[in-house]
Amino acid sequence: SGSSRYRFAVFGDSQGGERARTVSREIFESIRDHQPVAEKPEFAFCLGDIVKGKDPRDPARYIRGKFTQYLELAKTAGVPVFNAPGNHEMDDAGDIPSERMHRIYREVVAPSYGAVDYGNARFIALNTEDVPPSGTRPPPRGMEFSYIGDRQFRQLDADLAAHRDKTHIFLMMHYPVKARRPQDRLNPESRRRLERMLAKYDNISFVFASHEHIFFNPRNPANVSAIEDFVAGEPARYLVSGGAGAKIWVAEEKGGFHHYLLVEVDGDKVSVEIKRVAGSI
Repeated sequence: SGSSRYRFAVFGDSQGGERARTVSREIFESIRDHQPVAEKPEFAFCLGDIVKGKDPRDPARYIRGKFTQYLELAKTAGVPVFNAPGNHEMDDAGDIPSERMHRIYREVVAPSYGAVDYGNARFIALNTEDVPPSGTRPPPRGMEFSYIGDRQFRQLDADLAAHRDKTHIFLMMHYPVKARRPQDRLNPESRRRLERMLAKYDNISFVFASHEHIFFNPRNPANVSAIEDFVAGEPARYLVSGGAGAKIWVAEEKGGFHHYLLVEVDGDKVSVEIKRVAGSI
C-alpha cells in the first residue's frame, strides 16, 4: 500500500492458558470489530511469548500444538497478525534458546526475522533469542538469557540502509532496550550494539517491545493513560506493551493492566492510543 494514513495494533505476552486466551480473544475481537470500520487496524504485531512453552515433559509436541492453537485464535482478528518471537517460543526447557525450538517455530509459525513495507513505513520484527555460539558469556546475575547474533545484526543493518527513504521505521522485538526494571532489558552486549546501529539512522520512529507484563513508556514513566504524538525526525520512541494476557506484574496505576496499542500513522505524524481490555479487571 502507498497510503500514508493507516492504523495497526501492537501487543505482547499472552503465554497461553485459559485466562490469557480470554484476553487475547478480546484483543482480536476489538481489532476485528473496531468502529468506525474506516479506522480499523490494517494488521497487528505481537511482540512475542504467544505461548507458555518450555514444557519439560514433551517440549516438541507441546509447543507445536500451542503454536497452532494461537495461530487459529489470531485468525479471529480478521487482519494479518505478525509476531516477533520471545523467550517462551525460542527457549528450551533449560531457558536457553535452542536450534530445535527455532526449527519448530520456523516450521509452524514463521521465519524468526521478518520485515514488511506498508504505506510510508518499514516494519521489522527482530528475534532477541538467537541461539548463542558456544562460549557465549552468560547474562549478568538476575537477567534472563537474550541474544542477537552477528547474522541478524548484518541483516538488520542492510535492511535499515536499504530503507532510508521510508518516513518511518517501526521495530518490533521481545526484550526491551529500555525497561521498567533494568534486569528485564536485552542483554548488555546486544543492547549496546543495537543502540549504536539505530543511532546511524534518522528515521527510526518507534521501537516496540514486551517481556515485562505491563505498559511502560520510559519517556514518561508516570503516565499510563496517554502517549504524546510523535513527528518524523524526532528521536526514536521506546514503548513496552506486555499486557496481552500473561499475569500482570505491577499495580494498575504503574501500568499493570491488560491492553494493546492502537497506532495511527498520518504522514509524518504517529499517534499511539492505549486500549485497555476487560481482562484487566
